[in-house]
Amino acid sequence: MTPTASNAQASQGSQTVLAAVAAAGAAAFVYGITQPQPARAWGMYLVNLLFWSSLAIAGPALAGMMQLTEARWSPSVKRIALTTAGFLPISFVLFLILFAGLKTLYPWVTTPDPKKAAWLNVPFLMLRTGLGVALLYWVALRFARAVFEEQPGAAESAGARSRRTRLAATLLFLFVVVLSLWGFDLVMSLDPKWYSGLLGGYYVVSTLYTGFGLVAFLTIRANARGLTAVSPSAIQDVAKLTFAMCVMWMYFFFSQYLVIWYGNVPVETKFFLRRFFNDPWRIMAFVIFIMGWLVPFGYLLKRLTGRPPAAHKPLVVILFMGWTAIFLERILLVFPALSPEDVFPFGLMEILITAGFFALFALGRQRFLSRYGALLQQPR
Repeated sequence: MTPTASNAQASQGSQTVLAAVAAAGAAAFVYGITQPQPARAWGMYLVNLLFWSSLAIAGPALAGMMQLTEARWSPSVKRIALTTAGFLPISFVLFLILFAGLKTLYPWVTTPDPKKAAWLNVPFLMLRTGLGVALLYWVALRFARAVFEEQPGAAESAGARSRRTRLAATLLFLFVVVLSLWGFDLVMSLDPKWYSGLLGGYYVVSTLYTGFGLVAFLTIRANARGLTAVSPSAIQDVAKLTFAMCVMWMYFFFSQYLVIWYGNVPVETKFFLRRFFNDPWRIMAFVIFIMGWLVPFGYLLKRLTGRPPAAHKPLVVILFMGWTAIFLERILLVFPALSPEDVFPFGLMEILITAGFFALFALGRQRFLSRYGALLQQPR
């Protein structure tokens, strides 16, 4: 058997396994929402939808930043970042499914708040969320297609470069606006009486933290599989971006926390009191702080002060810690608002739903790679 046939067979086998996992996750979700208390299944669905969709769109956002700043330190990294866009069509369908659970997740659907009814009403929420996601994903996919149409080493017209730059600028504008709305509409309105003007920006920054980390990991993995030959210095540059967003994430959190805590307005402070003083949320908050910021900050600060190392196993461990922390942070944002009971959502149903989303993300990216994988490598 030739190596090409062997690789194709292995890829087909992994796709079969991923499809089975996705089907198991879908079955677990359907089982959960048909139970007398479907909020737990819908809550885990919302957490995973936000987490995986944010990872998927953060890659094109990084590529857009590289396009606008004319970054030439690694064209291959830009192309690797765009491969996460393979999940975007799936994510759009999953957002449409979310609309079926609005009544379960958001109390203002059945008990409108007169002061916020102009903004928090189902038709307007569905319109701005659906339209925003559709526009953002459409621009991201067009930008990805335009980048992969570049011919390495060939002369290129100014019009093609200008088109990519316009698409990148539009993508980044929509990225900030739409993801801020995810923070305000899909997270903050779970408790319509609580509000924070910084939550939208906080959500955007935390998304960039995990997204840049994912691009660093995918670059390391592509090198190991022989798909690219990105230099250690270029991987170091992506690690620097991850470090910067790690710092910004905690900066945005502390800025939000400090203003609310010193203002001491009960409608604002109750959000933190529940999550920081009631177990298991208090324990989870400390785990998130240590795994998501303290350890990554210490390691990345030390790593980025020396020569770029050729081995990246410690960096991969740190990246996994960051993703786990942000996933737990999404749970910490969502679940205390869904139920008065302080119970961590950990069971077979939650595990299968999360595994199903991961499988869909991997399948979407594999489909994208099957089309553009041969174009990942580009000369410097």
